[in-house]
Amino acid sequence: MDTRTLFGALLIAGIVGGFSVNSYFMDNGTEDNIIDVEVGSEAPDFALTDSEGNSFNLSDFENEKVVVLEFMNMGCGSCHNFEKEVLKSYCNSTTMPEDVEVISLTQTEDVSQEDLEDRAEGKNWAYVFGSEEITDAFGADRSPSIIIIDKDGIVTFSESGHMTESELEERINEALA
Repeated sequence: MDTRTLFGALLIAGIVGGFSVNSYFMDNGTEDNIIDVEVGSEAPDFALTDSEGNSFNLSDFENEKVVVLEFMNMGCGSCHNFEKEVLKSYCNSTTMPEDVEVISLTQTEDVSQEDLEDRAEGKNWAYVFGSEEITDAFGADRSPSIIIIDKDGIVTFSESGHMTESELEERINEALA
């Protein structure tokens, strides 16, 4: 087989393989920046334990607060940057409404209480132990993933990836309206 024929065969195989892989992922619902939980649907209730050992449920905030969930991994650089550049600024802002609760859920396996306490130190939002069940319930398999739930328990925003502070504030204000 000459070089041209070999190159042509490899090129065709690569194209066909690319289509096959792409159609597999598209048929299985995997797309960038899309989370499985549907905007407009009721958020599933769940129990969480924060970095101080306190337990609470999502339903504890119903009719009182908009809840912002950040699904994150402790070693994720994008998560760290999102917390540092967006959440810290938003949560420390004097304009942050009192009826907003921000919660970071770790998806990191084998995270210790001490690790979670260290991560939460100096931050004025909750850090909690996540679980595979909660991650699956929201389809938040990428980090960071942001879910915003209004006071009625309805998901108003659901996306993975980075967002700016102004985008976050806009989405929270939409949930407050």
